[in-house]
Formats: sequence, structure tokens, C-alpha cells
Amino acid sequence: MTKADGAIHQLRTTIEAIPDQKALPAPEAQKVFEKSSNICIPFPRLVALGSKVSLAYAKPTNISVVGSYARRTSVLREGKVTIDLAVTMPSSLFHAKDYRDHRYFHKRAYYLACIAAGIQKAQVPALDISFAYQDDNLLQPIIIAQPRLDGNPKIHSHSSWKIRILLAAGDDIFPLEKTLPTKSCIKDTAAEGDSPTPRYNATLRSECSSSSYLKELQRATVRSSAFQNACMLGAIWLRQRGLGSSIYAGGFGQFEWAALISILMRDGGRAGRPILSPGYSSYQLFKATLQFLSSTDLISSPMVMQSPNFKLSHTKNPMLFDGPRGMNVLYKMSSWSYQLLQIEARNSLKALNDPLADHFRILFINKVEEPLKRFDHNFRIPFEKLASENSTFDDVVPDLADILHDKFSYGLGNRATLVYPQIPSTSIWPVDSRASHSDERTGTSIGLLLDPEHCLRTVDRGPSIEDKTAAAAFRKFWGDKAELRRFKDGTIMESLIWDASDSQQSVIGSIVNHILHRHFGVIDQESSGADGEVLARLLPQQMSSQSDVLGPFSAVKGSFESLCKSIRAMEGLPLQIRQIFAASPELRYASLHAPVAGKQTHPAKAVECLIQFEGSTRWPDDLFAVQRTKIAFLLKIADCIGKNDSISAVRLRLEKSKRKLLEQSYLDLKTTDGIIFRLAIYHEHELSMLEKALNGRIPCPSPKEEIALAIATHKRTFINRPAHTQAVTALSTRFPFLSPTIRLLKKWRDSHLLSPHLSSELLELLAIRTFIHPYPWPTPGSLLSAFLRTLHFLATWDWPSEPLILDFNAELTAAEIQSIRIRFEAWRKLDPGMNRMAMFVASNLDREGIAWTDRRPAKMMASRLTNLARAACELVKRDEGLALKPEALFVPSVGEYDILIHLKPPHDYYDTKKKTSSFKSLQMEEAAGRRGVPFDAICDPRRWFVDELQELYGDDIVFFYNESAITLIAGLWNPQTEGPRSWKVGLHYSMMPLLATGEDDGGAAEEEQVTINKAAVLHDIARLGGDMITKIDQK
Repeated sequence: MTKADGAIHQLRTTIEAIPDQKALPAPEAQKVFEKSSNICIPFPRLVALGSKVSLAYAKPTNISVVGSYARRTSVLREGKVTIDLAVTMPSSLFHAKDYRDHRYFHKRAYYLACIAAGIQKAQVPALDISFAYQDDNLLQPIIIAQPRLDGNPKIHSHSSWKIRILLAAGDDIFPLEKTLPTKSCIKDTAAEGDSPTPRYNATLRSECSSSSYLKELQRATVRSSAFQNACMLGAIWLRQRGLGSSIYAGGFGQFEWAALISILMRDGGRAGRPILSPGYSSYQLFKATLQFLSSTDLISSPMVMQSPNFKLSHTKNPMLFDGPRGMNVLYKMSSWSYQLLQIEARNSLKALNDPLADHFRILFINKVEEPLKRFDHNFRIPFEKLASENSTFDDVVPDLADILHDKFSYGLGNRATLVYPQIPSTSIWPVDSRASHSDERTGTSIGLLLDPEHCLRTVDRGPSIEDKTAAAAFRKFWGDKAELRRFKDGTIMESLIWDASDSQQSVIGSIVNHILHRHFGVIDQESSGADGEVLARLLPQQMSSQSDVLGPFSAVKGSFESLCKSIRAMEGLPLQIRQIFAASPELRYASLHAPVAGKQTHPAKAVECLIQFEGSTRWPDDLFAVQRTKIAFLLKIADCIGKNDSISAVRLRLEKSKRKLLEQSYLDLKTTDGIIFRLAIYHEHELSMLEKALNGRIPCPSPKEEIALAIATHKRTFINRPAHTQAVTALSTRFPFLSPTIRLLKKWRDSHLLSPHLSSELLELLAIRTFIHPYPWPTPGSLLSAFLRTLHFLATWDWPSEPLILDFNAELTAAEIQSIRIRFEAWRKLDPGMNRMAMFVASNLDREGIAWTDRRPAKMMASRLTNLARAACELVKRDEGLALKPEALFVPSVGEYDILIHLKPPHDYYDTKKKTSSFKSLQMEEAAGRRGVPFDAICDPRRWFVDELQELYGDDIVFFYNESAITLIAGLWNPQTEGPRSWKVGLHYSMMPLLATGEDDGGAAEEEQVTINKAAVLHDIARLGGDMITKIDQK
């Protein structure tokens, strides 16, 4: 920062050399000044310049560097260090009553303009100056000095620092008791009832307390050796959350953080004792400050420090009154910015208390300020709807934010935990022109944090009919929307009914649009918004309403319950049924397409469930005999349940495999409402038999590798999947937006052709993490925030070196968590190339961490997933939130694939008018299908085709496709297969010869080499696909 220090020295020397200007009446002084210089005086807006006010300039009493740079605690903001240079104006320029009616601020503006004129006249080399507002306060213009790069005064983006020239006044020029928050210092306001002017008064006190606070913070540094580090931790924490000292950034920044710690180290506790001990470490000071912010309500219970005679009336904003300086330290904060600060503090404390959270990353690395991720619902109101024709943006801002907050807080009630108006910050302007206030600030945005428990409610109860005053106010606010209703408990109350049948608009969206239209005259087309409804439209349209997020699964859940009753009621089984497990995404609210009763419009999947019989010693001890016994049980079930009127068709299915131990038998049952269930039998002793076979304790002809694979498959199918289904079902009812988030994440996976490489269970765990470990944000209250936060995690998760550990019920102990981490480190040492396990995802249900990531996804696919998530996050950031088109997140990129196989679109699987085959045997099968044995819904020729391709060419080509709509199959040639290799007998793919020259001990020799014959392979694929394929593109 040598250049910055040199610039500070130049500025100090220049300011000290500015000549005095004699006192003149304000109009005359302005005329003389602007005629002699090319500077526009930045007087306060909307305030008349009084003729009795005299303006003058005299040499400052002090020029010093203040703020974080002086205390060596500055941090980068927007890539720059901000240096504050405070110029103290002499007390001789002011009179005792200049605190009234903006007189001080008029004299201040003139003094600042004189400094700007002096700097401009001196032509300080390599510096460009402009005006700005200090912390967005329109009463405090300042000078911004930035390095001039390459001779272009408009290029400052690459500079690493900027200097703010601030003005200060002596701490004794105005009586402290005249500028208390309860006093009125503006005549017009006093004439209307002597209303206090707390922000105006606090601005005055802040100008007079600059040197006093600098000394206070220096004393705190002496008292506590950890004070400076605690200030830096707080500054970084605030920066990552978009909070700062400026009014429109929340009004709580690095200065307020440091002042708060300093005050709490001297006062605030019981019997006048300090709340914070000077002996705390920097981490303890940081955490204790967060605890104070999260647990202390400074709005309902203001804190007054060292001022026993100060009597405070009711205030809407937070109050931390510093008695010795007569100032509310939090005067720039609003009630909603204070709420946001408290929410951020609570979230950070929860993260610190969560043993599974990455504390450092959550608190100091992650950026939390992006509106679409921070808030559950965002909408924007155009400026022309908020002000009169001749008003500017800053004319209406002071009252506008309060009005917006009050209206929407009342209208949303307990649906929203926070209503946060986001006002654009003021910008700098040239010193030779007036401030520009509305060129780029064309509207305001509002962010909502929603309560998932209440935000989907469709009926609101208002005041009772007996409360005439409240009922009249209710009807005045809601207009024709309010109606009188009698409820089941007999009460007659004002009420609101929100239409939940509109799948294009959520309840929150309906309420917001109604308030905008009634109170601001904004119709739907004039405002822009982003919430879960824009993404919910991309899901299969089976929901009866946006408020009924689990509704699409009611049919399959009801059918499953009926099937369980039918199976338990069967007679004639050799053993009693102990339990029936759900083991399918459809039964845990997690499938993209929920099965519906009646005609299926797309290829469906069988809904898997498991049956466990009571224990018996008559089960065989041979593994292959166990499989035959299962088949016998399934045949008996088929015979018994086939007589049930609710079952229309039954079919036994045996899944063949090259590995005999992996063969499984199923029973497919089609209910009368068209839903197909697949039953498998779980035998609790089968796992122990496999483990004994692996250890050689019982004979088994299969190789050890096959037995180990069978053990992993058995655990995943019969142990992990039912437990996972039960947990996800419980979490989906606990978190209303979990189910649609999982479904949308699967649609995103399918859209990018990653279906064969990412298991459903893995995606469900990734979505669950957003809800049970949501840090640094609170629990999502909309589909939009949940989905984008999940993508953010995928984009930032360093899976090669970090495990993902989930605790559904907060039951993992510290020792168990450490054991899981040790297991992850062992995997990385055992498999450093990550050839078997790329992502490690463990939970309290799967502490081994590889149930859903064993061999899938491969390392290449995990990297692809991360890159796609990063691209999605960049798209959201580039489109700046409300302009985002959600469909763009689901557009696949196919340019990097070597092969593109285009298939015909799927036909209706129940089309009875399709062409009849000319072969007699096929005609008989078609006739049988039309008579009521159609398992066509789970028979997808395109799925069979990709399975065949995987079986034949899976070692040579990596295939990608969308399993929910297989119309495009992409492929990448395996680099190991694509290169030349020596010819040998038994190569499993079509090859073509190459002539390669090599040398041996006897000299030059020719060696036959071959490579894969791509054209022949693609020809075979085209012949295998037949009429399903429309064309094949090859790079």
C-alpha cells in the first residue's frame, strides 16, 4: 500500500494549502464559488438554502486517517481497500444553533466543495476525484479519490484501494442534550407536532464523534489483545453476507461491529459489568458477539449505555444508545435489516454448533448475499409505480421502504419471517455536476424469507365480526378479497381464501400480486418476480395446486396401502408375513413421474417393495437354494393374490445375470387402477450366509469377487434402500419443499443426460443436505431457493478431499463422525485414483458411505456434475436473479460428445389402433395384451435398447441419456479403446488394422496393430436400433 500512503500524504498537503474563504451569505457564496471553480456544491436535496446562513472556509484543525485502515483491520470489499481520511472542520465556522434545519449540513457541503476545488486546482497527480454519499446518507456527501489508470479517469475497476475524504466536527460544537434521538431538530417537523428526528440527530452526532470513537477503539485495542482480530473476523463475516455500514447495505458494517464489541467490553451486563471479557480470544469475542446479536432484541428492549437520565420512547428501529457520545450506534439500521442481521447470526451459531458443518467455509468463505439463494421469494416493483411524475428515486426512498415493509408484513403475516426491501445503493458522480439519483435505480426489489410450515396455507382468519374497528381495517386493506365466513367451530370471522387450484401461481405469489395491485397500482405484468412457481411449472403437471406438493403421490400411496392389506389378508402361505417395506422413489415422494391411476402417458417404472416373512429354521442353507425358495414363495403369493379383485394381472420375473449370485426373482402385480408393483422377498439370514461364503465357512462355487459384489448388492437392495425410503418419506412430510426439490434435481440430471451415472438415492441425499444442514442459509421456504442452494453446494463441494456426512436425526456422536472421516481417508489411500469410489456420501443410516456411490458416479461423471452445477450458478449470477429464465438451466450441452443417436419420440403405449403385425405368433401376443395382461407400461423398447448397447459396447463407449424420455443417446469413445493396440485373439469389438513400425533386438520390424472400427460399430448400432433410430451424428 505504498502508493496509497503516498496519495494520502499528497492529499493532506494539498488540503492544508487551500486558502481561507471569507464568510458570505449562502446565495452569494454559492454564486462566487461556482463562478470561480468548476465544482457543483453538493447541498442536501429537498432543503432550501437559507439566506441567513453564512458560508466560509478555514484551515482544518486536524487531518488524520481513521477507520479500519488506521487500526490495521481493513478487509477487501469488491476487491478494494477503503481508506478513510477525516478532515476536521474548525469550530469557528459554526454557531451554537447550526444543528437546526440543515444549517450544519449546508456549511459542511460548502466546506467539502472547497476541498474538492483545492484538489482539482492543485492537480494532484494520478488521482481522480468524485462525489459520493457517505454510507448512502444524503446528508453526508464525501469525496472519493481513486488512482487514475493509464491516463483514463474513468478506469478504476483494477485499482486495489480508494480514499474517502470525510468531514468531521469538534465534539463540543453542539450541546449533546439538543441532539438526542428524542429531540426534533427540523422546524417543519416540529410544527407538525414536535416529532423527533432520530436519524438526522444521529448523523450530526456521528460527525461530532469521529475522533472520540477513534480513541474508544484504540483503548479497546489496548484492553484486549484479541480485539483487532475479532474485528477482522466480524468484517469478513459481514462482507460475505452483503452487510455493510451504508444504509442500503443494512446499516451494520465494520465500524458498528467494532463499536459494539468495544461498548460490550465496558458495559451492558448486570450491575454495570461488561458483557464481553477483555480476556476472551478473538474466536470467543466473535462468537459471543454473534450470541448477543441473535438473542438480544434491541427493538423491543433498547439498550442505553452510561446514560441513566435518558428516557427513550417507543422506536421501530433498533437502539444501542452510547451515552457518552449521545448517539445510537445502530441509527442507520431499519427494523428489517436488523431482523436479517439476527437471522444471519442465528444461522452462523447453528452452524458453529453443528459438528458436521465446515465452520470456516460457512462463516468466512461462502457468499450468502445472492438474492435468489438468500430469499425464498423475490419480486421487483418499477419506480414509476412508486412515485409521482416529478419525483426522483431518492425523494421517495426514505418513506418507500417503510411503506413496502409494513404493507407486505401485514399482508403475509406469519407466512413470512422476513420482508426485506432491497434499495439500490447510491452511486458516485463527477464533482462538476449535480448528483444523479435515478439513472440506473429504476425500481426496488423485495426479498421474502418464508416459513415452510405456514406459507402454503390457503385460508386466513381475520378479526371477529364483533370487533368492528379491526374488521373495518381488515376490509380496507384487502378490499373485495375479504369475505365473512362461518367456520366449523361456529365462529364468524373475516377471512381470505386463496385459490390453490392454480398450478401456475403459488399462494405467496397470489398474495403479493393482490397487495401490489390494490396498494401500489401494479398489475401482474408490470412487476417481475422469482419464486418456486417458476420452477414448479417445469415438473410434470400432476399437482392439483402448488400448495399440495405431495398430492401427485396420493394415488400410488393409497394403492400401496391397499396392496399391503390384500397381501396380509392372504391365506395359505407357509409362513406369516412379518413386514412389507416400501423401497421405491415413488413411495418416498421422490420420483420425477408419479404413477397415476388409469392410462399411463409415458413408460412407467414398477413400484418396488419388499416382503419379509417370519423366521423359520426350514429355510435352506444353500445360497442358490434360497433363491429357488424365494421363487416358490412368489408363485404361492401369485396364486393366492390372483383371486383378489383389486389385482388385474400377475407375472413372475427372473432377472438373469452372468453372475449367478446376483440373480433376483420378482413378482409383478398390476392393480385395477393401472399401477404396477414389484414384490421381492427379503430373507434376513441371506446376508450372513454370503459373509460366511466370503470367509470360506460354507461352500460356494462362485469366486470371491462375485460374493463380495453380491454382499454389497444385498445390503443396498434389502437393507439400505428400505431404511432410506422410510427416512426420505419422514423428511418429505417434515419439509414441504423437499419432495419437489428432489424431483426437480432429477429432472436437471436427466436433462443433462446423466441418468445412467447418478443414482436416485444420491440425488435425494444431496437435496436432503440442503434442508437438514442448510448453512449458511436458513431452511429453504421455496422450491427455487432449495434447488439453487443444492446446485451451489454441488458447485463448491470439493468431493475428492471432503466427505459428505448427513445426520437425519442428530444421532451421530463425535466419535462416530470421526470414524466415518477415518473411513473416508482410508478409501482415498486405498484408491487414490478414485476408480471405484469418487464421491463419499455417508449418513446415520449408511456409515460406510458407499452404498449409493460404489462405482457410480465415476470420477469423470462426478467432475461433469460439478462443472454443470458451476455453469448453472454462473448463469444465475450473470442473469442477475429476477431476469433468470429457469428453462435455461435444463438445456443440455451436446457439443462435447463424439456420438449422438437420435431416436423417434415415444408413442402412446396404450394405443389400441397401432398396426397389427403380419406374424401370427405376434398377433396372438398382441391379442393377449389387449385382453388385460398388459405390462406394457414398464416395457420400454428404448430402455431395452440402451441396456443392450451398454451390454455390448459399455467398455468401448460411455453412454449418456435421459431415462425419463429417451429420445437422444450421446456417447464418448473410451480413450483406451480408441488408441492403437497390438492385435490379439479375442478382442471384443470390431477392429481395423494399422501398420506401425517398431524396433526390436534384431533391428527394424513391422508389428501388426489394430484400432476400433468406429464406422462398423456405429453401423451395428444402427442395425440393432432399427426403425427406432432416425439418425446418428458423429464428431
